[in-house]
Amino acid sequence: MIAAGAEESRTAAIADAKRLLRLSRTAALATLGADGSPLTTWVGCASDLDGAPLFLLSTLAQHTKNLAGDARGSLLLTSPPDRGDPLNHPRLTVGGPIAPHSDPYARRRYLQRNPKAKLYAPFVDFAIHRMRIEAVHFNGGFGRADKLVPADILAPPGEAAALTDAEDVLLAEINAAEGLAAQLAGRREAGRRVWRAIGLDAEGLDLAAGGAAARVGFPAPAFEPQAWRRRLADALASSSP
Repeated sequence: MIAAGAEESRTAAIADAKRLLRLSRTAALATLGADGSPLTTWVGCASDLDGAPLFLLSTLAQHTKNLAGDARGSLLLTSPPDRGDPLNHPRLTVGGPIAPHSDPYARRRYLQRNPKAKLYAPFVDFAIHRMRIEAVHFNGGFGRADKLVPADILAPPGEAAALTDAEDVLLAEINAAEGLAAQLAGRREAGRRVWRAIGLDAEGLDLAAGGAAARVGFPAPAFEPQAWRRRLADALASSSP
């Protein structure tokens, strides 16, 4: 019974950690100065296809200067403010080296999740950076501090070229269907909030409406577009009343 309970707790922790990694669009980034002094700053973030954190950083910012001297960083991801004690909500800390990342696909993913960054993304001092996760610390709230490793929270390796090539088409299909994104997000209320699909990966779909975000997770990864569509259709069917 204890083993079963521990496994359920670990499964829930992995799900919470993946959700935070995929849906967080701002986070606290800790870096080390030339004299070893720590600095924590508030930054925008997104996730690469495998879940690795992406940042749009300016060379003029102190945290970027720190990373140029010591690439090690630590990132704290939290849930949006909610009712109750904020310390009883899940949070995730990931750590590892952060380096410039010139992949155009990563840049597109970042801007899909942080559209307001398009105002300054073209400036010459801004560039996409990527963290290679080497350490994970998860705290799910009081009494929940499951031990996780990078492989637990990153998407499993697979040949995802076809999925990345089809991402724009798949997102357009979802956003073109009236009310589908809101239904996938689990929101059926009327109002001015417009839900849109903003990114995908082999394990699911990310959606956003203003500052709100939601994720549709798959029980198993899908690396081919048709298989991905079937996973999404299954998720939609299972969420319907």
